[in-house]
Amino acid sequence: MSKELTEQIFAIMEREMSDIGGFIVKKQCMLIGSDPNDIEPTDLPRLASNLSEVMRTFGGYEKARKIYSEIKKLENLDQVVEGEKSESKRQTMLEDLGMTCIFSAEWDKAFEYFNRLLGDARTSNDKVQISRYLRRLGFIHQERSEFDRALEYYEQALEAAEEAKDPKSIGQSSNFIGGIYWNKGMYEKAGQYLENAIEYALKAEDKKILGSAHIGLGNIHSDCDELQDAILHYQNALKYLSDTNEVYEIARAHNNLGDTYLRLKDWDNSLKEFEKCKEFAMKGGWMNMKAWAEFNSSEALIELGKFDLAKKNLDDSLNVLNKIGDRVGIGGIYQNYGRLYATKKDWAKSLEYYGKAIMVLTEINHPISLASAYEELGNVLKSKGDREAAKTELRRAVNLYQHLDLQKQLKRVLKTIERLE
Repeated sequence: MSKELTEQIFAIMEREMSDIGGFIVKKQCMLIGSDPNDIEPTDLPRLASNLSEVMRTFGGYEKARKIYSEIKKLENLDQVVEGEKSESKRQTMLEDLGMTCIFSAEWDKAFEYFNRLLGDARTSNDKVQISRYLRRLGFIHQERSEFDRALEYYEQALEAAEEAKDPKSIGQSSNFIGGIYWNKGMYEKAGQYLENAIEYALKAEDKKILGSAHIGLGNIHSDCDELQDAILHYQNALKYLSDTNEVYEIARAHNNLGDTYLRLKDWDNSLKEFEKCKEFAMKGGWMNMKAWAEFNSSEALIELGKFDLAKKNLDDSLNVLNKIGDRVGIGGIYQNYGRLYATKKDWAKSLEYYGKAIMVLTEINHPISLASAYEELGNVLKSKGDREAAKTELRRAVNLYQHLDLQKQLKRVLKTIERLE
């Protein structure tokens, strides 16, 4: 039966992801300690969770839901859980199924799993577990962009963690709260909670939390155009994460660090970081992160005059991200095509791709990327000699930077507009 189950899992992923489907299954099996050639029913709750997370990251809830639906046809996962004799293993399986439901947007079922686990934790008055499951319930709301509701759960989780005097739980809860305030653009508060996360993660000696919190602080400084501070935090994140198996977080830190070097026009260091990002992305089977590193590296290659290699990287990454439906990444790729053709003074193609980037970023409501695209388009139009059109696009960037309260970027664009008057 396990051989047949193994073949069925591979077939599901290969139908959805063609040539990279089998690779993803093997990588995720290895990460959870399962034999990729002999998948057992008891492996499925964790494997379904991992595959759903990958598919959600790659292509959104719909792709994750499709994979989960196919896996559920192979085995009754609730029965697999109930058949587990170990209480601790059974709880872990329930949590895995809850996370799978989050990644595939089966919200009611996700609430059911985590409320059940929360109820058991409250019955035994286990404050650490209460905090854990409150964070999971908060994460459901976060995934639905219900940030205020998510914050309520995370604050309750922090309260339970403090009652338990458990530094790891305090660090985790503070880290989640910091992430919410970052999403809301409340950078000062976000920073305070992320610093708190670091304080307690150091006490708990938890390198995963330390790495994640430093990435969060790096993102805040990056958004605020404080690039040297951002670099220090990304480097600190890598210092802690290098001793963990958190390959996705390691890849993300390298990608963000490479992006920061791009903004400093340090092309060689940016390319080194993107290569490291690709290396760790491949270790975990995160093809989307590999594609992000490739298309981000194209910006440095353009500046170095390596146009053919830049275009190849853009073409390759667009092919992957189209397969997996990563629209944020696709918007970024179109933006880099715009940069490429602007450098070659092919104005028509440059404007075409900036238009595509802006359309995608508008549809998915990604304001900071959209502001960047408007600013770049304005500068391209300025280089083309179309001053009035340039001012129109730059004013759109100004409106978004004002909304996000990003003062350095706002002053920079206003100065550009002033020179065009």
